[in-house]
Amino acid sequence: MNGLRRAWVVAVLVAVAAAVCIGAAEIPAGVVNWSDGPLCWSDFCATPPVGIEQTNWVASPKLVITWSATFTATRKGTTWTATVTSLAVTNYVDPASSWAVSSRTSAEALYHEQLHFNLHEVYRRLLESTLRPMSCQASTDSASLRALNGLLNSTSTAILERAEAAQLAFDRETAHGTDLRTQAVWEDRIADLLVHPAAAP
Repeated sequence: MNGLRRAWVVAVLVAVAAAVCIGAAEIPAGVVNWSDGPLCWSDFCATPPVGIEQTNWVASPKLVITWSATFTATRKGTTWTATVTSLAVTNYVDPASSWAVSSRTSAEALYHEQLHFNLHEVYRRLLESTLRPMSCQASTDSASLRALNGLLNSTSTAILERAEAAQLAFDRETAHGTDLRTQAVWEDRIADLLVHPAAAP
């Protein structure tokens, strides 16, 4: 797996009393959400790069996590508190940007790509559980909203960088799915992290 893409949203501030901030994430049509079920080779629709057959690559899914949030500032006394009022975090594969070398496809190779997708879901869940309770306080509504906007974006960036590092480690340690013993260890680890995403590295 390569070509991992990280996507996040920069929310737009609306500086009015009891302001609402909305970040809008655009998701292409035809994507495969993690909740849609296991991947299949028909989800890899892009043409493989020229010369890829001279390498050992089998496939590359385009994994994407996007998020969007709405947040509001409320006042108590002289303090404004900005809180997240709605949050959507999505983990998907974009078939239009995912490719596979048809002569090398196999059930084993597809399962390796599914584990990549499952690992990405760990970080989607971590991102959602981390961002949802966030809040910031300030002396004005706009200042509290700006602070929360910055906190959400910096936190999401850090988590998505951790997701990318985990994906690279998974490929490195499993030799791109050819070391089945190590992959079995990762399989158990990913299954546990799906239940306990806060323990993700």
